[in-house]
Amino acid sequence: MSRKVLLAWPAGGEELAVFKGRLEGLAELTCLKSRAELLREIRDAEVVVSSRLPDEAILAAEKLRFIQAVSAGVDSFNFELLRERGIMLASAKGCNARAVAEHALALLLALAKRVTYLDREVKAGRWVPWTGETYLEDLEGKTVGIIGYGRIGRELARMCKCLGMRVMAVKRRPPEEGRDEYADFVGGPGDLERVLSSSDYVVVALPLTPETEGLIGEDELRAMKRSAYLINVGRGPVIREEALYRALREGWIAGAAIDVWWEYPPSSNAPSRLGVHRLENVVATPHKAGWTRRARLRCLKFAAENVRRYLLGEEPLNVVNYDNPY
Repeated sequence: MSRKVLLAWPAGGEELAVFKGRLEGLAELTCLKSRAELLREIRDAEVVVSSRLPDEAILAAEKLRFIQAVSAGVDSFNFELLRERGIMLASAKGCNARAVAEHALALLLALAKRVTYLDREVKAGRWVPWTGETYLEDLEGKTVGIIGYGRIGRELARMCKCLGMRVMAVKRRPPEEGRDEYADFVGGPGDLERVLSSSDYVVVALPLTPETEGLIGEDELRAMKRSAYLINVGRGPVIREEALYRALREGWIAGAAIDVWWEYPPSSNAPSRLGVHRLENVVATPHKAGWTRRARLRCLKFAAENVRRYLLGEEPLNVVNYDNPY
């Protein structure tokens, strides 16, 4: 009986061709026509390609041995259940780094240039006067602190250096020299407060792990300058929702731009039960930083090639360590 690879979404055209071209002759390729088919089709699948799978589907999968995500984040999976059933999981981290970094820069620019505020005023028929209160910010000479200096962080650092910004970063395992070609300073977790207090813009680009959940709370937000802005393109729960809400309402920081949230549809609390997204000093986007056609195809091509490696008996790349999941 042939081995079965299941694409757990209704892929078609270009997306389907990516997998057919790499897996031909190695496995039977099945693509869901609808999500309703998942429980039936997953029963005899050895490999599933998907960025999320409910526990019900994993329990129904009698032959599942390998899951390939088409996203960098894998925090939606039940790691304990996967470990218990002996199922390997691999991420597609790095494939959308450029797209996410560009989006982070767009959010940073939107805050500095007050784009959403000016847009609202003009559409309402109000011409914003030239006064000291309506000044926009120059980025040259300002400091950006990047919390999570992986592929996204380094891409963003490169872009910010082109704008004449000073770059500071926090990395789990910093280089011995404490800097690199893009960052003026790269410190470890113990340098978090130093980076926060020195930055005019703080960009969070961390995955969600037991180490990072709730990392940015009241103490960290109070360590930031009152004139500073916080940007999150990592994962929502890395920042404590209530602490950020208070920081924005009470003026601990000047504002925020957020692409990743604490709640997602179909939750009635999405994206923030406290209404962080409705605050005037917040720029909000719906987790779309990595959603570009080019980034999507890069992730799919990586996923297809990694599935090919698995089917050929080779070690897949980006295998998730369930003890330190990323």
